[in-house]
Amino acid sequence: MLLANPLLTPTVGRRLVALLVVAYAVVFSLGSAANYRWFGQRHDLVLHEQAIWNTTRGRVFEVTGFVHPDRLFGYDPYLIELLVVPLYALIPSVYLLLVLQSLAIALGAPAVWLLARRAGLTPGLALAPVLAYLAAPTVQATNLEAFRERSFGLCFFLWAMVAFRAGRWRTFVTFLGLLTICRLEAALVAACFGAYALLVGRRGRWAVVPPALGLGYFFVGDFVFVPFVNGGQPVTYVYDYFRPLGHSMGEVLRTVVTHPLYTAHVSLHPAKLAYVLLLLLPTAGLALLAPRELVFTAPILGLNLLATKPELTDVRSWYSMLLVGPLVLATVGGLRRATDWLARRRRPGWLAVVPLLACLAVAQVVPRNPLVSLLVHHEPPARRATANAIVALLPPDARVAASGHLAPHLLRRYLYYYPLADPSVLPTLDYIAADVASSSFDDPPSRAQLERIRQSPEWVLILDREGYQVFRHRSSAGP
Repeated sequence: MLLANPLLTPTVGRRLVALLVVAYAVVFSLGSAANYRWFGQRHDLVLHEQAIWNTTRGRVFEVTGFVHPDRLFGYDPYLIELLVVPLYALIPSVYLLLVLQSLAIALGAPAVWLLARRAGLTPGLALAPVLAYLAAPTVQATNLEAFRERSFGLCFFLWAMVAFRAGRWRTFVTFLGLLTICRLEAALVAACFGAYALLVGRRGRWAVVPPALGLGYFFVGDFVFVPFVNGGQPVTYVYDYFRPLGHSMGEVLRTVVTHPLYTAHVSLHPAKLAYVLLLLLPTAGLALLAPRELVFTAPILGLNLLATKPELTDVRSWYSMLLVGPLVLATVGGLRRATDWLARRRRPGWLAVVPLLACLAVAQVVPRNPLVSLLVHHEPPARRATANAIVALLPPDARVAASGHLAPHLLRRYLYYYPLADPSVLPTLDYIAADVASSSFDDPPSRAQLERIRQSPEWVLILDREGYQVFRHRSSAGP
């Protein structure tokens, strides 16, 4: 076994980590690009690219996807994406975003290696958590799914921990700040560094600055910045994730505190237990041996378990991305404890890696590895050809509403998700491109909306092929 080889020196280990970084970045950049070309990316990709693209044209973070909010800042202060704008201005391509995301995730691997080595693991054993990080189903699925700021937050968290462990204050604050501005929930993870500092015996600025920065950013962003961008209104769609616990953060928290039995009845069910087990599977449970490090999972895991939206407790969903860093960190600590226990019994330390690698292998099957899923399950050639024909058919300056997998290929200033979240925009549209074979029309309101378009004399069906239907408004010039 390579990981148990005593001749594996630190230099060889570092070279292997570098090789893994390059291999991961290349494979998943190509995988993400293939998923895009095969019409596997969903509407969230265009939502973020549209915001960045509009910003390069002077329309700061303007988006139209769901009609309201009309700026990406209205969903969350995604300030981290402002750092991407200059690069996108030079290379205005969706492929740049996909490569940047793959590279950011890959660059988290050296941080895991450093954390493992500083925890006292041998070079061979230190490679195990690196593999667990790069092969985590949540990481790979998120990487392939779209462009997610959580991917950058995961990298920043790991490097913030490297700086924290090394006592490098300025570097720590830099990465802590970058983590904080990824999104509001990332700010909560950043705030946990304060509690962690107390748990490991740090005091002063190490314990005070993280919660001040993280919680301050969270409350200003959630209660001041986002409502300001939205004309005084909060983003209510977020609270749809937690219904029927409440329609605002205050109502949800009040329900949790005053009606714990009702909260447990509504929120907790066997599927969520399976979710927790699948989160722990790639770590072989070693993460449970380092409870101090698990403090970072509290805000995200708490939100995900409270949520009634199923996607938040899907281990392959991006909603769990910020849990991966703490779990890998705890795995490093658990692996160190396991090897120490084996050493006291005069057993080789590599025995602790065997269950880790075995469980990591199982995690590639349950659920199926995202990269394998992409290669096995993607749009057939006939559907891809039709989708490409639709992209070529629609004029670049037209106002379009498009179903999720088509939308990322139709970047423009006025692009809406179809089925429309707000039908009031319907009279302003030139075209509707609907993937009627997708799950977008599984619910009765969406099917009814499509049926009204089919029956309306204002709309002309100009393409009906391979599960796609394209409608042109009679007032619009075009094919």
